[in-house]
Order: sequence, then C-alpha cells, then structure tokens
Amino acid sequence: MYKTILFTLLISLSLFGCKSTQHSVTSPKAKIATPKLRFIGEQVILKDTKFKDTRVGGLSSIDYHDGKYYAISDDKKLPVRFYELELNYSKDAFEKVTITNMVKINTTEKGLDPESLRYDASSKHYLWGSEGFIRKGIDPIIYEISSEGNLIKTHKTPSIFKAKNSSKTNGIRRNGTFEGLSMSVNSDYYWIGMELPLKQDGEEPQLEKGTYPIRISKLQKGNDHLVYQFAYLLDSIPKNSIPKNKFIVNGCPEILEIDENHFLFLERAYASGHKDGGNTVKIYIVDCSKATNIADLPSLKNTHYVSAKKTLLFNFEEIRHQLTNGIVDNIEGITFGKKLKNGNRTLVVVSDNNFNKFNPQLTQLIVFEILE
Repeated sequence: MYKTILFTLLISLSLFGCKSTQHSVTSPKAKIATPKLRFIGEQVILKDTKFKDTRVGGLSSIDYHDGKYYAISDDKKLPVRFYELELNYSKDAFEKVTITNMVKINTTEKGLDPESLRYDASSKHYLWGSEGFIRKGIDPIIYEISSEGNLIKTHKTPSIFKAKNSSKTNGIRRNGTFEGLSMSVNSDYYWIGMELPLKQDGEEPQLEKGTYPIRISKLQKGNDHLVYQFAYLLDSIPKNSIPKNKFIVNGCPEILEIDENHFLFLERAYASGHKDGGNTVKIYIVDCSKATNIADLPSLKNTHYVSAKKTLLFNFEEIRHQLTNGIVDNIEGITFGKKLKNGNRTLVVVSDNNFNKFNPQLTQLIVFEILE
C-alpha cells in the first residue's frame, strides 16, 4: 500500500542533503520496503541552561546542514535568536548535545513569535517565520536573513493570512498561523504550513471526529507568488484534559518536504492536567500529488475539494516508556539529520519547553534511524 510514496521517500532520504536541488526517480522497479523509524536515544537540555547571557529554551524548530543543527527560540523577549548545536550520536546511542553558538537576529520589531527556521542551501541564507500577534494586527511573516542574523528580505504574507483580514468568522486564529516551514527541493520555492484551520475553513480540532483542514502553501522565493496550496486534515484530539474540557488542542507544528509531492508532517495534540505531559505526537507521510489546488478558494466549508493523503509513520507512544519520566513533550521541530556509518539517514526532533511558564516541561532532542 502507498508503494509510490514509500519508494519516493526512500530515494529522497538517500539523496537529502546533496548539492542538487531536485530529485529524480527513474527506476520504479527497485524493490520497495516500508520505511520505519528506530529510536536511537534522547537528550534533555536542562531548564536553567544559559548560553551567551540567554536562557536556552522555547526551541520551536530544528534544521540540519553540513554537520550542524540549528534551533530557533520562540522567546518573545529580545534578542530574537537561534542556536547552533552539535549532536553526538551513533546508531547505538545518543551521547551528548552541545550548544556551540548563538546567533542574534538583528531586529527591533515587537510582537514577533519565532516558530520556524530553515537553512536555504541555494542562497546560503536562512528563512525564519513568526506567527505574528493577531490581537495587535501584526501579521505572520517569513524573513530571510544572513548567517550573521542580518535582514536580507521580508517576504510577503499572502492576503488570506493577514491579521487585518481576520474577523469573528474569517481569517487566522490566535497562535495558529505560520508554525510550519520547509525549503523545497526545487530551490525556487518554499512552503509554509498553518498550525490551525482558518475560521472560514473549519473549526479547531475537537474530541469528536470532524473535518479540520489546514492550508499548506507553496510560494515562489523571488516574488512570494502563491503557486499552489493544498488542504491537510488534522486528527481529532485523542484525549480530554483533567479536569475535563479545561484545555485541549491539536495542530501541525512543522512540515518537512521529501520531494515536490511528499512530506513528513508533525501533529501534536495536547490535553492539560496529565502527569505524562498530556502530549500526543505523531509523524505522518503526506502525499499531495492528487490534492486540489485550493489557492483560489476563499472558504473550504461546503466546498468540494480533495485533501492530501496522510499515512501514519510513527506514534511517539511507542517510545514513551524510554523517554525521561515517561514524558513525550511539546515536540515542534523536525529535520533529517546526519547519515550513520551504515549509510542510513537519521531523523531528529526537538520539543519546546515554553520556558516552563505553565507546567514543568522538557527540552527534548530525540534521534531516530530511518530503516528501509
């Protein structure tokens, strides 16, 4: 089942990180095996860790390039910053995480909420995304910066995602905008992913089964033209809070392109009051090859469209017992990591500890081997 997806995934993973900006699959007759993730290990950055006079926490995304990992902090206090990390792991163990540098993003803008960061190998710049501040009319936005943190370009936000176009029945939801960001294998484009549905598209996920679509948008880097947009249906929330109905949510905090039609998506549901952290986290393989281009659809309610196909790749419940205190925390970042000595690629995720504002939380880094 889904042999095309899985074959493409394997080919793409083997090529990910090479200098070429496009992948090509020319031999569909090759033997196909279902990819699996094998847990290698976990490391936790302690909550009181400081580096260059900043608190290390709120790590909301992670990316990898040329032996280094990059993680942006969603600290709403200046300086806006990201950290460079070294992860020391093999196929047998994850031994150590070391913070090696901190890059200040040179901005004095207020109302920023950093949630995503990607290295663009074609320009040698970084793209980073802010969710904005809807109550103050501040748009979600994507910025392009140099390796020193200097502004190169402010990318244009599509009109449908602008704060000024939000009302009680239309537009973006608070804390539900640009969480996902991925470079495209075609270096002319990038992708942005919404965390929650637009108000005119559907309700926020609930305990009951329903239709909860978010918009995933492909934009041209040069002019920010919206060339393609598809719908991805979020899961319903798997469990209630304690006490019931206090606070529950599900959203998509990150996307990662495999090739032009296939992705890995993180889904993270949360229910307050649970001793195990209350998070339910899953990784899906997503195929948008037959999805409707919804870029010109102002609303998805009472509208016929084909959403992207999703296939469960991994549920973090499988490794909960192997993690610190049995906690699956607020995982928000995902990237392909280094290649192991046996030739297999790795997958790395990171959690946002919210600086322990609400409850005791962990900054977790978790590493998997990708098995064919």
